[in-house]
Amino acid sequence: MRKVTTISLDEKTAVIAKSMPNFSHFVRECLLRHHAQSMNNEDCPFNRVQRFGNRCVPRVHQRPHCFVCWPHGKPSETLVKNFLAHRNLELLDQATKNENWQLLNLDQNITIQETEERPSKGGVKAFLGRLFNRK
Repeated sequence: MRKVTTISLDEKTAVIAKSMPNFSHFVRECLLRHHAQSMNNEDCPFNRVQRFGNRCVPRVHQRPHCFVCWPHGKPSETLVKNFLAHRNLELLDQATKNENWQLLNLDQNITIQETEERPSKGGVKAFLGRLFNRK
């Protein structure tokens, strides 16, 4: 069941949100990743297996992605097959990070400082209207 929640965006983030094909999916992913980062690494909800370095299996049909065990996103089937042949978890993590470059990099702990800008006065048309209607 989906819950509808309203959020407030500034002008800059509103433009970014509008350009995304599925903003709700993006927000859900960010929340899951943030939650996974704040959890203890032992809090993975799925069964862990030794062959993946005591992490859960990264590709299970119709199971949600586990950001606790796989913080750089879900590795592709090709990457998993390559890992199973070579058993190098560091290479799998790096290749997954490269493959999922479009995901947020939560390792950087980047925060954006809010500025004290005055709120918009209605955009360019309103500004020009005020400018030319002055007496």
